[in-house]
Amino acid sequence: MPKWTDEQKEAIYKEGTNIIVSAGAGSGKTAVLTERVLEKVKKGISVDNLLILTFTKMAAKEMRERIGEKLKENGFTKELSKLDTADITTFDAYALSLVKKYHYYLNLSKDINIIDASVIGLYKEKMLKDIFEELYTSEDSKFLNLIKEYALKDDKEIFSFILNINNKLDLKTNKREYLDSYISIKYNEENIDKDIDNYTKVILNLINNIRDYLEYIDDSDYFDKIYKVLSPLLSSGDYDDIKLNLEVKLPIAKGVSDTTKEYKDKISNTIKEIKKLVIYNNYDSIKSGILKTKDYVEEIITIIKELDKRVSEYKSKYNYFEYGDISSYAIELVKNNTGIREEIKNNLNEIMIDEYQDTNDVQEEFIAYISNNNVYMVGDIKQSIYRFRNANPYIFKNKYDSYSKNINGIKIDLNKNFRSREEVINNINLMFDRIMDDTIGGASYKVSHRMVYGNPMYQGDGDNGVNNNFEVYSYLNDTIFKKDEVEAFIIASDIKNKIINGYPIFGKDTKGIRKAKYSDFAILLDSSKSFELYKKILEYNDIPTSIVKSVNLTDGEVITIIKNIIGFIIKIKDNVIDNEFKKLFISIARSFLFNLDDNIIFDYFLNNNFKDSDIYKISYGITKDLDTISLDEIIDIIIDKYDFYNKLFLLGDYSSNIIRIDKLKEITSNLTNLDYDIYKYSEYLEDIIESGMKIEYNVTESSNNTVKIMTIHASKGLEFNVCYYGGLYSKFNIREAISKFSYDDKYGIIIPYKDKFLYNTIYHNLSYRNYVLENISERIRLFYVALTRAKEKMIFILPENIKEEAGYISDIIDDSIRSKYNSFASIMYSLESITKSYYKNIDINSIDLSKNYNLVKNDNYNKLLGRVEDKLDVQDINIDIQKEEEKSFSKKNIHITSKEEQDRLDYGKKVHELFELTDFYNTSNLTGKNREIITNFLDKVNIDNADIYKEYEFIYEEDNTTYHGIIDLMLAYDNHIDIIDYKLKGITDENYIKQLNGYKEYIEKISNKEVSTYLYSILDEKVLQIN
Repeated sequence: MPKWTDEQKEAIYKEGTNIIVSAGAGSGKTAVLTERVLEKVKKGISVDNLLILTFTKMAAKEMRERIGEKLKENGFTKELSKLDTADITTFDAYALSLVKKYHYYLNLSKDINIIDASVIGLYKEKMLKDIFEELYTSEDSKFLNLIKEYALKDDKEIFSFILNINNKLDLKTNKREYLDSYISIKYNEENIDKDIDNYTKVILNLINNIRDYLEYIDDSDYFDKIYKVLSPLLSSGDYDDIKLNLEVKLPIAKGVSDTTKEYKDKISNTIKEIKKLVIYNNYDSIKSGILKTKDYVEEIITIIKELDKRVSEYKSKYNYFEYGDISSYAIELVKNNTGIREEIKNNLNEIMIDEYQDTNDVQEEFIAYISNNNVYMVGDIKQSIYRFRNANPYIFKNKYDSYSKNINGIKIDLNKNFRSREEVINNINLMFDRIMDDTIGGASYKVSHRMVYGNPMYQGDGDNGVNNNFEVYSYLNDTIFKKDEVEAFIIASDIKNKIINGYPIFGKDTKGIRKAKYSDFAILLDSSKSFELYKKILEYNDIPTSIVKSVNLTDGEVITIIKNIIGFIIKIKDNVIDNEFKKLFISIARSFLFNLDDNIIFDYFLNNNFKDSDIYKISYGITKDLDTISLDEIIDIIIDKYDFYNKLFLLGDYSSNIIRIDKLKEITSNLTNLDYDIYKYSEYLEDIIESGMKIEYNVTESSNNTVKIMTIHASKGLEFNVCYYGGLYSKFNIREAISKFSYDDKYGIIIPYKDKFLYNTIYHNLSYRNYVLENISERIRLFYVALTRAKEKMIFILPENIKEEAGYISDIIDDSIRSKYNSFASIMYSLESITKSYYKNIDINSIDLSKNYNLVKNDNYNKLLGRVEDKLDVQDINIDIQKEEEKSFSKKNIHITSKEEQDRLDYGKKVHELFELTDFYNTSNLTGKNREIITNFLDKVNIDNADIYKEYEFIYEEDNTTYHGIIDLMLAYDNHIDIIDYKLKGITDENYIKQLNGYKEYIEKISNKEVSTYLYSILDEKVLQIN
């Protein structure tokens, strides 16, 4: 039984009120939550009476499994049987289940479906284009004025802006009411006056900063001079006064102390900042500018309301909705139906919410309706990093602050970290004490959130005897290499050295120190743009590497080729042979599916015999059934007849492309139910490719003993022994904040006003300042997530700071510095005075930099030749010389193979050879595709402690018949034997099963051991147990 800390015990056993648990990184929050569920069950509360909400399907699955293990360990078999139907789920899934259950209260069909985001996104674009076209045609004066004033070259920018606002407003449960009342509220003069007053307060706060800086001027003569100049500005009380008194000329700071110079510069910079805000002539001109936007905003709202009406009708017609719609319906359901609301409330003993810092406003509103002082919230505001998914960290913060005062609930802090070494925790505290507080970061780190070392296993036998404090590898790049290249080579060199020298790592399994493996290292980057470069450079240095990445559906060749095949089929169906027909034929012929030489392609058209090609024959065959089969079936047939699954290997990155096809199949199923025919489907594919629409999904490369490369976002929830942080110099993205048109939850629809030229209103500046500050706060939290992934060592790769080093910081860094953070490097540079002792200067001339990493290939079988780790046991078998029947266990295939089939067979032969020649106990020398193939296999097959026999050939006689077989892989254990046979694809073929039964019978006879047999599909990378 785990030994719980006092704080963990409180989090497990406390009841009777709302509870918020602030669980820092590595504090064991999941263990606490599952233990709390167990305690509930022990008290007679069924899992049916608990609502456990997570934020991803994977998290829900893992939570269900952990709770299941707890129930099983403690003998709660009845509760275990209820677990599959218990509400351990995501918010979206729970809301959908309620809407389906009570659909008749909402006048909805029970057969509600979720529409694919790309499908509804394209439909919204189409509808908005139709609305624009109708307004142009009808010469609508308000619309034409909007276009005249705001469309410089064309209407693309204003079109995208309206579409973007609509999508953001879709997140509101009261979208229509909000739009109906928008003009009357936002353009109410009293509200405008309040907004201008708030804008003035922003400027006055900056003036107060000047007043604070003056206190640090320690030269009395200079103080008198500068105060006299600034006095009118300091006494300003409103915008017009500030405008009048802003033109100041600071006296030269000559012969004064460094402190005086420093604060004189701060005052000067603050005045520059104020001047950027005081750009309007006077108060009245600010108000006038805002009111000039009213008619245009009103027209924008009219267009959005019409768009919303058409999209809603479309959704209702096909009974397909977005998750946002489902959330709104769920809230409507519990808000307007007292009986349902009370039924849910009475059934729930407790509502448990994991990762509460990621909650959004809609989810919070819903929970408020069904809760009854019984919400148990677990999270960590310091790890709130999903603002782009509409997470609102201030929901957590406001509750934490009020519960700290025992208002409406209680708060519990879990600050003890069981993940990391003490040095790592001290290093993180050193930095975050100074960069995170309530104002910037959203949490008073030093007051309430400092981590406490909690894992005694790192002491005694866990002491690795090396310096575990973080290191900053500082470099000056004066080479032809780019920064990301230099940093990748620095990291590669360091990992190689650590592996060669046996860097000591604490092993959880051994409870002691062992030598580092490649899988102990992770490289965390802010974005994925340099992933492939890092991978190439590491593999160039013989370091096995795997990437956790997000892949876009339409990237690469696969979806484009499917789109072209669809277009080609349509041309054949319509009997249209034109230039487009030829282009489609050529693109398919040149693609990875056929790789035809241009001369062959040219001959097809020169001799007018393209109908003899496989390309035409396959597509023509499909056209015969077009009127009787669904879109789903068409795609399945195309994938099958064109042999996609086998040919994908020619492209590389097989797993990503398989997922692309699977994702397309999901979308196709969606479109089938929306009555799409092949023509509309072709348009859909054209649109998603041409528009560059992002339809992303995560792909993890096979990762046995490899260095992991991933984004910081992808690393959340994971842990690694040694973490490298690269690309820290990359600037934070604030493009959205500087747009001419924007939408802000607080300030609404923001557009410039026209007065001969376009000018920004105060809302642009207010929204920009708010956006930048929120962005910096989230970036600080993201930095915290990155650092807390490290268990034993943090290593930062940082370009040398060419600016003057900041003075020593004993407390929080000044807001004026933190509010200008624009990269993780700028955060590190601001801490330089207290972290300089951890710096290590890297001479990049001593690093083996080379452009030859670009020559790294995906596949290299030659390195494997001559490497066999096992010995075959050859047995002499005496055979009588007489006529006898000879049988082979192998399946016979007798037919003439096409070129496509031959390519597939050749690939299977190469992989078979790779399996034969690879030492499964030592795969460190493998790279690229070889490593991917082998690690995918070893992830599915357990070879631990087995004697390995490959290509085990046997011949034996029985009943005057000689049997002959070759076993691809035989794993011999102490008490049993596993036989694995490799097949290209179809592992359910009865002939294969018969073959393995023959192997099993023979091996059991000669070994007297139990034998299990398996088939492994090379193309599908799946294992099937036969017996």
